[in-house]
Amino acid sequence: MDTLNEIISVLRIAVIPLGTIFRVVFCFTKMIYDEETQGSYKKKIRNTIVFGIITELIFVILDIIKSYYGGY
Repeated sequence: MDTLNEIISVLRIAVIPLGTIFRVVFCFTKMIYDEETQGSYKKKIRNTIVFGIITELIFVILDIIKSYYGGY
């Protein structure tokens, strides 16, 4: 169980936020060079930001539930 908690903390702290940031930057650079498909890249950027927000909310809700039921 400790290994799983360590993996979740690494995902929460580093991997998911950095992946979201890199995806947004990648879409911005592709949008600059490919002007014909700007609408699709704007949609991808919006979806990426929504994904980042939802994952952070899931972790916050998980922490609230764990603290309420004494999971720590």
